[in-house]
Formats: sequence, structure tokens, C-alpha cells
Amino acid sequence: MTTAQQNSQAEQMARRRTIRYLAAGFAGAVAILYVVLMLMVRSAELKPGVTDRRTYGGYLVLAIAYAVGAVILATIDNQVLHVLGMGVQAVTILLFIVFGVGLLGPGVFRYQAISHLPLGLWAALITGAQVLLLAMLGYLADQRRHPLAA
Repeated sequence: MTTAQQNSQAEQMARRRTIRYLAAGFAGAVAILYVVLMLMVRSAELKPGVTDRRTYGGYLVLAIAYAVGAVILATIDNQVLHVLGMGVQAVTILLFIVFGVGLLGPGVFRYQAISHLPLGLWAALITGAQVLLLAMLGYLADQRRHPLAA
């Protein structure tokens, strides 16, 4: 192996590590956003007279999933895990479209308890970060571009 090839491989590995850490940061940021949103929703759902109390637990599950994903991305570079992460991202975005936006029902934006919260802004921030995370996971999972990754 020539020095130029070694340098190219080192650059590829450094770029891959940077993308992986950036993806871990995005996953951690989404986890934090879900925790903050969960606390806001829980506070709104606990007000007297509120009957809609169905969304709090979902945000907690998502926050935990993204926190675990951030740790995995920061510590393990594995194609199978990146492909699984892509699947989780796709399912999460699809579930948001179906249940959050209300493709198959009223959607969470219409719940009386949280109707005053700026959920559109939160949805845009989180969904944007999820789409970017999906793209980074796709980059990491592409073994044709990264034959050295295990």
C-alpha cells in the first residue's frame, strides 16, 4: 500500500468518524428536544379540567430511544446498527405522519390539552433533525463507499 493510499484511507476514516459523531450529536439533540417537549406536554396535560392525557408517554419512549442511539453512534461503528438506525428513523417519521399529523385520525395537534403549545415549530425542528440523521445513517451504512468499516 502506497503512502497516498494510506493517506486516503486515513482521510476516509476521519470523515466517517466525524459523520458518526455528528450523527450522535443530532440523536442526542433530538433526545433532549423530546424531553423538553415531554415536560411541556405533561405540564399542559396536568392542568385542571384537561381530559386528553395520552401523549406524555410517547415522548418519553422516543427520548430514551434517541439517547440510546446517540450513545451507540458515539461508541460503535457497525453497518448493521446503522441500517437498523435507518429503519428506526423511517418508522419514527412515518408514525409521526400517520398519528402526529393525523393521517388516520385527529392527530396530536388537535388534543385540547396541548393545543396552545407551538407544536408545529417543535415538529419542524425534530423532523428536520430526524431527516438529517437518516441521511447521515445512510452515509454510514453505505459499505460501497466505506469498505474499511466493520
